[in-house]
Amino acid sequence: MLYPKYLHAFIDAPVWDSVRRTWRFIDFLLVDSYGHVDIVEIKKPFDNCIVSQTTYRDNHIPLRELTGTTMQMEKYIYHLGRSGRKNERKLSERYAAELPDGLHLKTVNPKGIIIMGRDSTLSGAQREDFDATAKSFRSLKRDLNS
Repeated sequence: MLYPKYLHAFIDAPVWDSVRRTWRFIDFLLVDSYGHVDIVEIKKPFDNCIVSQTTYRDNHIPLRELTGTTMQMEKYIYHLGRSGRKNERKLSERYAAELPDGLHLKTVNPKGIIIMGRDSTLSGAQREDFDATAKSFRSLKRDLNS
């Protein structure tokens, strides 16, 4: 539904957190036709979770729920990359029955998608500030990956 390039979405996909030595679970692990994975984190919808209602230096700033979810997503991406081929093999084996024959999962440079909040209650200024924040996050991410 999100994007037609994906063949499958696995719910609560495990990823090994080698720093804390425990398993983490991604809400949805999306797999494309080449076996590359992306991740989706979904938060329960509620009002006022994206940007502040009041301003700080004339800006509506991201709220804790959004910044926390962004950090959670970044850690999932970090752990997927850090565990490398070992994790790719484990995930491929775990989901082999649901994948096309011979397709192996690849955790190289996964993208993250966050689904949260409602924009119907945001003012025009809040929407503009959120759009600017989202663009700067994407730009920063591109710069870091360069």
